[in-house]
Amino acid sequence: MATLDWPDDLIPSNVTWGIQSNTETFTSPLNRSTQTVERPGARWEVTLEFPPMDSIMTGRLQGFLASLGGMAGRFTLWPHARPGSATYAPQVNGAMSNFKSLPTKSWPASTKVLRAGDYLAVGGELKMVTADVTSDGAGLASVPVAPAFRNAPANNAAITLDRPRAIMMLATDKFAVRMLPGRIADSVVINAVEAFA
Repeated sequence: MATLDWPDDLIPSNVTWGIQSNTETFTSPLNRSTQTVERPGARWEVTLEFPPMDSIMTGRLQGFLASLGGMAGRFTLWPHARPGSATYAPQVNGAMSNFKSLPTKSWPASTKVLRAGDYLAVGGELKMVTADVTSDGAGLASVPVAPAFRNAPANNAAITLDRPRAIMMLATDKFAVRMLPGRIADSVVINAVEAFA
């Protein structure tokens, strides 16, 4: 099944983005000391809330959700509350040695280029910037991100800042939209999680 793009005209009134980390904790039975290990596989979780809508927009939403076939379908989604901008066109700079730090180039020199909480996408993965980033005199910058990359992006890969997207799937096979008299839909809540192979 093809990966669909979330329709531009279906804009939620409330959006909740979060990271579901993948950790394992061990507590010693002898002294109760605790060790926690972070494992690969952290993923995005999102809740989209839509206000009551007219029949046309309700139909658009229902049609899109039905086309996904429940959890089998995949769609790209960007963080609606922070869509980013196309001000810069950075690229990956060389090989990645730390999967929580993205080496980048093609920024303006000595400029604050990203702020903590901004999003970017590269190599099919959506990341959040975890600290403010200022480029050096050569337009290079190391960008701290979360969650950690699952796969290192290729050297010179383009980094998307304008509506950076994650590949998502519905969190359940079931969806329903309650209709009120006059063909106005009640509010709708959709839960989705990041999908990757």
